[in-house]
Amino acid sequence: MTTIHIYRMIESKAWFGIFFVLGGLAQLVGYTARSFSTQDVCDRATYGVQSVALLMGPTLIMFSVNLTQSEFVNVLDAEQFCWLPLAWQRGAYPALNAILMVVQLVGGCMTVSSSTATVATGTKLTIALYVIQTVFWGFTMAENIWMSYRLGRHPTAASSCVLASWKMWNQLIPLAGSIIATGRNVMRLTMAGGIEFLVDYEWPSYAFDGYQMVVVLGAWGIWYLPGKCRELSTRVRYTNLTRLERVVDEV
Repeated sequence: MTTIHIYRMIESKAWFGIFFVLGGLAQLVGYTARSFSTQDVCDRATYGVQSVALLMGPTLIMFSVNLTQSEFVNVLDAEQFCWLPLAWQRGAYPALNAILMVVQLVGGCMTVSSSTATVATGTKLTIALYVIQTVFWGFTMAENIWMSYRLGRHPTAASSCVLASWKMWNQLIPLAGSIIATGRNVMRLTMAGGIEFLVDYEWPSYAFDGYQMVVVLGAWGIWYLPGKCRELSTRVRYTNLTRLERVVDEV
C-alpha cells in the first residue's frame, strides 16, 4: 500500500500526500518491530520502536487526510459551507496534528521507561491523546458531512462543472475519519481499559488495527484524492488565466 502511495504521489506531484507514505512506513516499521519483540519480550528498544511507530502511523495518515480535505473544499469553492475558513483550516489543522504527534511521541517513549511512575504517566498521556484525537478528527469529519449536505442543497459552479462526481470522491474523507478517529482510537482505548482477553491475546487488536489501516490506505491509493485535487486546481488556474488573456486581447 505504501508503494502505491509513493507512486501516486510522484505521478500526480501532490506532495501533501507525503504523510500517507510516512504513515504507511510507520505502520510497517511498527509491525516489523512487533514481530521481533515476540522473540525477546525483554528487549525494550524493539518494544519502544513498536509502540511509537504504531502510535504515529494513523496520526500521519490523518495529517494528509486533513490537508486534502481543505484542498478539496477549495477546489469545490465550498468554503462558505465550512465551519472554519480555509485560511484557519490550513493553519490550525496541521498545527494541531503536529502538536498531537509530538506529544504522542513523548507519551509513547515514556511507556517504555524502566520507571513504573513514568510508564503510568505515559499511559495516561497516551489515553488522553486518543480522546483528544477522537474529538478533533470527529470534528473535521462532522464538518465535512455538513459541507457535503449544504453543497448538495446549494451546488457551486465548481461542484457542477469542475467535478460533477464530487460526492463519490468526498466519501474518502469520512471513510478515513470514521475508521481511524472512531474505530481505531476506540479500539485502542478499549485495550487500555484492561479487558482481560485483549491483554492476554493481543493479536486480534493488532490484526484489526492493521486491517483498518489497509482499508484506508487502499481506498485512498485507488482513488487518489490528493492527485485529483491538484489536477483540478491546475485546470482551474489554467482556465482562469486563459480567460484573463482573452479579456486583455479584447481590450
